[in-house]
Amino acid sequence: MSNYIGIDLGTTYSAVATIDEAGRPVIIESEDTVSSPKGNITASAILIKKDDAIVGDQARKLIGLSDNVASRFKRHMGTSEVYNIQSKDYTPTELSAVVLKKLKKIAENEVGELSKVVITIPANFSNDARAATMEAAKIAGLDVDNLIDEPTAAALHYAFKNGKNLDGNFAIYDLGGGTFDISIISIAGNDIEVLASEGIAQLGGTDF
Repeated sequence: MSNYIGIDLGTTYSAVATIDEAGRPVIIESEDTVSSPKGNITASAILIKKDDAIVGDQARKLIGLSDNVASRFKRHMGTSEVYNIQSKDYTPTELSAVVLKKLKKIAENEVGELSKVVITIPANFSNDARAATMEAAKIAGLDVDNLIDEPTAAALHYAFKNGKNLDGNFAIYDLGGGTFDISIISIAGNDIEVLASEGIAQLGGTDF
């Protein structure tokens, strides 16, 4: 069985999942057990020490307290924003690649060598942001099979969790750590079509 994984690259927290032998999606336990009672998410924060980059809860705890921490850079994917840390410039793409490398390591420790990966993104991500996400994955050494809009992934999970096929039109709101969007999707069996998407790129839990 190929080691196919899915990654939710979030603004504040990220997670990686795989498919078990029964064909069920399973979130892989993170090394950052402090971040979540279940230990299945990793803080999307990076503490940069000289040539070392520490991803996770240690960095999250220093947000706002240290100039050597980068966080919430997903909000600027596909833009010209630059983060200057210890006299070195980092783009959101480069920082996202660091987080993806961490998630890749977590997955490899659990399932071994990886084959393909699917990454979820906000439905209202611009083409530039989508391209930047693909570039970040490439830098991290991941072979991306597809980018899936987060509302679509949510609909698929809901259908799987309830063990039934969904048919009809659905409105799905995605209120994340950094973005808020809505998608109107049409579902007919295994076919999912996004009819419309709209959102606010700079509105999420971090703003509350």
